[in-house]
Amino acid sequence: MFQYRNNPSILSEGMSVWLVVLAICAIVFFYIISGNIHSGSDQLSRAVRCGCYDRERIRQGQWWRLLTVGFTHIQPWHIAMNLLALYNLRSLEQFFGHAWYALILFGSVAGGSILEYAFSKVRYSVGLSGGLYGLMFGYFLILLTYRSVSGLRNIAITLILNLFINFMPGIAWQAHIGGAVTGMILTEIFLLIR
Repeated sequence: MFQYRNNPSILSEGMSVWLVVLAICAIVFFYIISGNIHSGSDQLSRAVRCGCYDRERIRQGQWWRLLTVGFTHIQPWHIAMNLLALYNLRSLEQFFGHAWYALILFGSVAGGSILEYAFSKVRYSVGLSGGLYGLMFGYFLILLTYRSVSGLRNIAITLILNLFINFMPGIAWQAHIGGAVTGMILTEIFLLIR
């Protein structure tokens, strides 16, 4: 398999990037749904205030939305799936160290948003999925590098199921593909430096 690395970090030993991201996503989600729960337009306007992907505002120069989209979720099933995936990928933070884990996660969110901006006309988008795809495909690359056959079999099933989801209506497949490619590139850079 592969060895975990012990990187010194500005974060305390009890603190982790995945846990901070989980907490921020949960707080933002509860703010977004705290208004009129039955009004989708009210929730969308709150998501826009929280930094969701908004093509028009990005075009006007609010490039930070390419990153903050990862903290915004509107549907309970969406945030539940994303936070469960983030929790399941938490061990990668020990392997990469805090800084590289954060770089791969947020770099993949931004990479996914950039691909969505380039190839989609959808105005609004929410979710951490681009970053999660970056971590999953980064993990796949690590398993390939260390030739972990059993690990490859497990992650391959997960990746195939997740790629199937891309063809469902309302899914920002561009963000997923952009996140996956960005995550693999950043993981390869990490492995070369290491």
